[in-house]
Amino acid sequence: MFGIGEGELAIIVVFGFLLFGPDKLPQMGRTIGRAIRQFRETQEKMTAVVQSEIIDPVSEAASAPVKPKKAAVDDDSDADKDAAETAAPAKKETFAERRARLAAEKAASEAAAEGEGAAEESEAEGAEPAAAAEPVVEPEPAAEPEPEPEPAEPTTADLYARRPRKRKAVVDQLARELEAEDDAAAADAPKGGDE
Repeated sequence: MFGIGEGELAIIVVFGFLLFGPDKLPQMGRTIGRAIRQFRETQEKMTAVVQSEIIDPVSEAASAPVKPKKAAVDDDSDADKDAAETAAPAKKETFAERRARLAAEKAASEAAAEGEGAAEESEAEGAEPAAAAEPVVEPEPAAEPEPEPEPAEPTTADLYARRPRKRKAVVDQLARELEAEDDAAAADAPKGGDE
């Protein structure tokens, strides 16, 4: 067993008795036996799963007869496929481009909503019907200046440079609220020197 002779096995057992004692050695043997048994059971289950899920379907697919594909009906169909494959791949939209497009769509939808609101008000007032009224001309959204291209990979300095602006906006907001409270308190305070 494992290339160990009887003498060597006897020496190992004696050292086991000395290290663990005669009470713990049988318990350790049972624990090791259970672990080996569980390992073998798990190995057999895994083998069965691999056999049923991977090997069997692959062997069935390999042994199945190959059906010939139908020939193309039109000779030009191959040319269309080649033209589609050689066409330039669509350019992906960058974050800045997407943000600009969404802002333009939002402005257009808000303008349309304002136009509908004005038309409903004129109908409610008894004005001319919407068909006879002047057509509402939607103002085209102002072209946003093209944002600066962001670096492909922002540096730590770029990331930290954004934080003070947010913090400054919050501080400015709190300062305005405190000033408003001070003004309200000053207005409520009694005027005059005698208190």
